[in-house]
Amino acid sequence: MTPKPVWTICNTNKKPLSWTLWSIVLLLIVLSVSKTVVAQNRPHLILDADTANEIDDLYAITRMLKQDKYEVLALTSTQWIHYLAEEDSVVGSQRENEALVRLLDMTELPTPIGSKEPMGKPWGGEEAKDSPAAQFIINAAKATSPESKLIVVCLGASTNLASAIKLKPSIASNIDAYLLGFRYDHAKQIWNKSSFNVRRDLNAADYLLNCRALNLHVMPANVARPLTFARDETFDRHEEMGELGAHLTAKWKARFADFKTWVMWDLALVEAVLHPELATMKQCSTPPENTARKVWVYDSIQVQPMRDDYWKIVLPKKDARFKGSDR
Repeated sequence: MTPKPVWTICNTNKKPLSWTLWSIVLLLIVLSVSKTVVAQNRPHLILDADTANEIDDLYAITRMLKQDKYEVLALTSTQWIHYLAEEDSVVGSQRENEALVRLLDMTELPTPIGSKEPMGKPWGGEEAKDSPAAQFIINAAKATSPESKLIVVCLGASTNLASAIKLKPSIASNIDAYLLGFRYDHAKQIWNKSSFNVRRDLNAADYLLNCRALNLHVMPANVARPLTFARDETFDRHEEMGELGAHLTAKWKARFADFKTWVMWDLALVEAVLHPELATMKQCSTPPENTARKVWVYDSIQVQPMRDDYWKIVLPKKDARFKGSDR
């Protein structure tokens, strides 16, 4: 019996497949395997957010969860305690995180809750505040190395990250940390710790500044400030985004209905992490009261390209009417 040519096997039409078609099939197989390998080799990232505090967290989280450059391991919640906050601020952040991953159809993403209290004591100190979020950071960092670091992006107080490192100091060299907070005058080389996120846990911020083994990147509030969204135009765009868009509009109206624009502080950091070409940073000395070392501090962002990138990704289709129109 003469064996059939290999290209006729599994061909239901009983006609030989051309080498061109087989080449296409093989190419698709190679691309599929390559995509799987790339996905497995993506840098690991944890996003830590005080999501119930202000509305820009929602936009930053949405953007980070709609990308494939990094493998997001978890969305953790952090506290934002102060006398005007809700009674248990971390529970509020946790509630918002869980609602958002449901809207994004990503309920498989872990959402460990953070500490309800800042690090240390009200008068200072480095006592760690253990939590599921801190333990998740520890375990994820232990699975990486100084050559293939875990990226931790803190959109609020850095309680969970600082506590994780305090509990397991050996993980510090395995982490690239990105914080939104502080103000920094590059011309005068002067730090200002009077920013919302740093005030929510000054002990944690100081601990990370003092941690020599930690590769630290800071997005100062004054550098992020130019990234704003116009309310009415943003609401128009939300109408194209279905249930997610309705959720974002409802949150803006519920919390800040009278604000015609909003500073997208957290989105500025997320866009800088996703697109390093849209921001610049310099190595700067830590404040004089902290351990003397160098950390990275952003000094500029490209505002309109960041806006354009956000809407390009989150809108179901590109709408040229809106390009470049935010102020």
